[in-house]
Amino acid sequence: MKLKKISWKNFKSYSNAMTELVFDNDPSLNLIVGTNGTGKSSIADCIIYALYGKIDGTNNSDIPNRINKNFYVKIELDCNGHEIIVERGLAPSLFTVTIDGVVVDTAGKNNVQTMLEENYYKIPYSVFKNTLILSINDFKSLVDLNPADKRNIIDKIFGFTEYNLMLKFIKEDIKILDSTMSSNEGSLKTATNSIERYEQQLEELKSNEVSQEEIDELTAKINEAKKLKATNEENIKKLDDVRKKLDKQSVEKNMDIRDLKRKIEDNKKKIKLIDSKKCPTCGSSLDTDEFHKERERLVLENESCESSIKELTFIINDLSNKTRAVDSKRNVFVDAINKSGLTDLVSDLKYKVSLRKNNSQPLLNLKESLDKQINQLNEEKEALEKRKMVYDCVMQILGDGGIKEYIANKYIPTINQIISEMMEFMGINYNVVFDKTFKATITSNGYNVTYNSLSTGEKKRVDFATVVSFIKLLKLQLGDMNLLFLDEMLASIDINGVSDMMTILKDLSVELNMNIYLIHHAQVENVVFDNVIETSKPDGFSKITILN
Repeated sequence: MKLKKISWKNFKSYSNAMTELVFDNDPSLNLIVGTNGTGKSSIADCIIYALYGKIDGTNNSDIPNRINKNFYVKIELDCNGHEIIVERGLAPSLFTVTIDGVVVDTAGKNNVQTMLEENYYKIPYSVFKNTLILSINDFKSLVDLNPADKRNIIDKIFGFTEYNLMLKFIKEDIKILDSTMSSNEGSLKTATNSIERYEQQLEELKSNEVSQEEIDELTAKINEAKKLKATNEENIKKLDDVRKKLDKQSVEKNMDIRDLKRKIEDNKKKIKLIDSKKCPTCGSSLDTDEFHKERERLVLENESCESSIKELTFIINDLSNKTRAVDSKRNVFVDAINKSGLTDLVSDLKYKVSLRKNNSQPLLNLKESLDKQINQLNEEKEALEKRKMVYDCVMQILGDGGIKEYIANKYIPTINQIISEMMEFMGINYNVVFDKTFKATITSNGYNVTYNSLSTGEKKRVDFATVVSFIKLLKLQLGDMNLLFLDEMLASIDINGVSDMMTILKDLSVELNMNIYLIHHAQVENVVFDNVIETSKPDGFSKITILN
């Protein structure tokens, strides 16, 4: 994915005048500079929204500036030789995708977005946010990231998601296979028991007599048992349909609760930030009417979410009770079928008919048929067991201890080497080493230290070295990806650290053929940038100016 140009208007603090930023074909190190609130970070947000149609923690209605309640973004990019243009907007609602000059039908917007990410971008939203556009405000260190989120990013960087999908399908097949094997085993047992019974009946054949009345009575019982079985099976089918609907509703409500909880946590973070009364990055005051109103809105929103969670929980409990009631009814019908004794009644009828005729041939024929059935079932059993062995081998290959571990072991030394070289270059007396599970260990002078024990500046250096190493690997997967945004990554870094980082970034832009954009609130001294873009607010709206 190679970005060519981004255009926008009325996006956050920007005016109705169209603003454009063209990305160079040649590698470059660029500075986006401006005072707080002039729209520096909005440029990165604009790119994210244009590509993915969303920004974490932001609703579409919150994007337009306060004067004009509409916005428009347009991004032009090249994806493996395909020229793609994506346009999005609000008031009017807009989502247009053009591929190689052909407009794509976006009626199913989610499907089109999935198609873009899977077939063209090749970069999921989470990977893009955590590796290619990094903001100090929401960046989660790859060293200190929780295992689940870290694994999600690692899987996507190394292409493990395809293996995970294959594993999912294999696990589903194994469930079906296990059920088939269980059914096969049950059929074998039933057939074996029947043969034993027939052999006994053959021995008793000559010494027993059966009346026509007994046969008629047994036939009537069989007919009644068949009717009862058919009725019970129909009832079971109806209950299974009800169960599926209840399960679907329960899953949907639980997903709603998950989304609400995520919303509450996001809001709590924002409330906590506002309560601190001061921005931890720039030091600007948050003790304003605007932030107070925002806090009140967030509190009310959380209260509404909590209320919704309670309502959804009540509904889920009710669905659970209904599910248990359905299962209980179903078990009654299943038990009725099992207790009907239809199979035994049919067997007894055949036996009594053979006795009535005083002829052993029907039993001999049945026994012969069962012998063939048993042979066939044994062959199926052997084939199923071989298939299960193959599945077990594939599971081992695709699992964490197989090809994933091989690939990880192949790249981990490179990651660790890159980090070590950059830490040494920056004069940091720490060693960061990832193991095969991507768990990071930090040492200093032979002693283990925790990430949280580091100073802010040390954390920044460790995060910077780690991100660069993963970006280099990601570049191998992405090929022509030409963009990297670093938002306020220099905060709390001393002069020497800034100089070292700039040297690394300059070399990185050339090595990876990327346009690297550093977003900072002030000029960076003694650094030669290929381009300097200044943001300002001359008339209450943000604008950009190319200084060189």
